[in-house]
Amino acid sequence: MTSDQPPPKAWRPTGFQIAASLASLALAVILLGLLLPKAAGAGWGEAWEVLSGLSVIDVLVMTGLWALGLWLYTYVYTASLPGLGHAQALNLNLTGSLVSNLLPFGGAAGVANTYGLTFSWGFGGVATSLMVLVSGLANLLIRIVLPVVGLLALMTSDAALPEGANGVVESTLLVLILLALLVLLMLVSARVAGAIGTAADVVIRWLAVAIRRPAPTPRFRAAAIHMQRDAVGILRSGWYKIAFGMIAYYASELALFAWALNSLGAPIGIAETTAAFALSRVLTSVVVTPSGVGISEAGTAGLLVLFGTPPAVAAAAVLILHFYTYLIEIPAGLAGWGWVLAMRKRWSRSQVGVQ
Repeated sequence: MTSDQPPPKAWRPTGFQIAASLASLALAVILLGLLLPKAAGAGWGEAWEVLSGLSVIDVLVMTGLWALGLWLYTYVYTASLPGLGHAQALNLNLTGSLVSNLLPFGGAAGVANTYGLTFSWGFGGVATSLMVLVSGLANLLIRIVLPVVGLLALMTSDAALPEGANGVVESTLLVLILLALLVLLMLVSARVAGAIGTAADVVIRWLAVAIRRPAPTPRFRAAAIHMQRDAVGILRSGWYKIAFGMIAYYASELALFAWALNSLGAPIGIAETTAAFALSRVLTSVVVTPSGVGISEAGTAGLLVLFGTPPAVAAAAVLILHFYTYLIEIPAGLAGWGWVLAMRKRWSRSQVGVQ
């Protein structure tokens, strides 16, 4: 493992990014404080009363499922970057989540964090770029598949949906399935990737004409073909590990959510639980606040109440999911950075000893 270019400078937030981070975090707190009680129909005191009924065993089991999920996700990174260890992959995940959870549009900072760590471990820019590309495509695909799973679960549940909702669910499901198939075809076929890139160039050109701007030079076709060619080698050798890591990670989170609902006494089945969980994960993509905080919780709580969950129980269950998929990742990310810094100091001392 050798770096094929100089290591990038460590990412440092600008004043604007710090201000945007503080503003978005404040918005997240406001949204969480106002929207969740309104969506669930229960106050914070009622939710806390329900939460206080959790046993020590419940907390230990949910914490264990959270930790297991983090470890399972390391397979996505180790398969996308051959030679990367599971401990290193865990630190990439934790420190990247820390940045993403604190900044709106934190993905760019997360990518910078990834490059900084992989370069410090001796990996090159091309290998790291492939890892970012492949893991990013895997996350895109799972974001499409999750609503499919949720909608299928919803269709098999006994939940009483509003009149006309079944037609919307079925049409949405069809669109999502077609979109997922399109992404898969793009990954395995250069011809399909080129066609999608050409379509993107046409759309961009139409938009430029519509807003009376000069038509940009077509570039998406070449970029799509290049992306498919670069990704296919990694996918051929490690697709099953990547698929395992992604599916097992979200399955562990679903198990955590189901355990929370069951422990709190929610009278809903696994189908409704799966649908609510899928919605919560999709809403985390809303970039108004870091990880969609406030919006995700309100939407999930509202759906749980629609399924017949008591308001206080719905609010409490959503807060548990919020804690294990957002709040706990902040101190865990700080611990990950502590480990990285300790390892760097240890490596520096060993280098001095060799000299």
